[in-house]
Amino acid sequence: MAPQTTREIDTDSLEAKFQRISLSGLGDGPHRDILNRAIRNVLSTDISEITLAQIVDGLPLSEKHKQLCPGVLEKMCQLYSDFDIDSLRISSKLLHEYRISAPGSRTFHMRLIELAAVATHQIAVQLYELCTSLYKDDCIAGWEPPRDHPIFWIYNPDGAPPTLFQHRQYRYYDQYPDGIADGVGYWAESRIFGGVVLFDRREPGSVDGVDVRDAPLPGTRILTPGAYSAPRSSPLPILGDQNNRRRVDPEEPVETTGIYRDLWERKPLGKDQLDQRLKDVIDRIDFPTVEDLEQAQQRAAIRRERFRRERLQQLEE
Repeated sequence: MAPQTTREIDTDSLEAKFQRISLSGLGDGPHRDILNRAIRNVLSTDISEITLAQIVDGLPLSEKHKQLCPGVLEKMCQLYSDFDIDSLRISSKLLHEYRISAPGSRTFHMRLIELAAVATHQIAVQLYELCTSLYKDDCIAGWEPPRDHPIFWIYNPDGAPPTLFQHRQYRYYDQYPDGIADGVGYWAESRIFGGVVLFDRREPGSVDGVDVRDAPLPGTRILTPGAYSAPRSSPLPILGDQNNRRRVDPEEPVETTGIYRDLWERKPLGKDQLDQRLKDVIDRIDFPTVEDLEQAQQRAAIRRERFRRERLQQLEE
């Protein structure tokens, strides 16, 4: 696991979430052309097509909803042909960093990857906001179990979630620029890339690409683009395995780990909230080896002991 360092909240980053501009701000030239091809390459993958089609359909595929409604894929094709890259609104800070980077440099690659992920996220946001769902009044979308259900109300004390397109680590709709639609964006991004794409922000020049275990899929997926034409076979989604074992636990605050895309994307795990690292069942996607799980559980135990000592100290005062 990468070393952890505490850092202060970057207020400029917090403000930047409201300072978004059109991709037309890139102007014409190689930066725009390469980004346009990168976004189109992602959209052309099978996993992207089926993921975004589910948003148009209105429900994620599951045992209760096994196939898309008739005509959804055709509607997706039409939306794709009508798609205008300039309709995407991206952080002005991110666009500036990409625009001033030299094509082929590491900074250029990292910002290109970030822009591709953010663009994919924003496309999912746009699709959700189109309100094309065929299940607006369907009992599946708003279903709630009886009040004595042993599990549901523990995780959903306020009732049914506002959307079934949700990523467990990214449901803080009140602090997202696009609210619930951003939650849908994280869900789509995670499915398409193999995880929400995050970066090492700890200090200038630090290495991007530390993996964050981010249930239900690993959190960071860094794609190093060697060429800018469509690949013969898609590498997406990219999942963790024994050759990719560096992990930073999402249960730890982003201000401490320094691993995130936006500081406002997740809230710290509460002292009384369930720590997923302490489960006695191993998830081979989150933890490729037993050693990975044991190391994460040790970190969770240290966190729990710290809180226990804090409580004892408060009682003694």
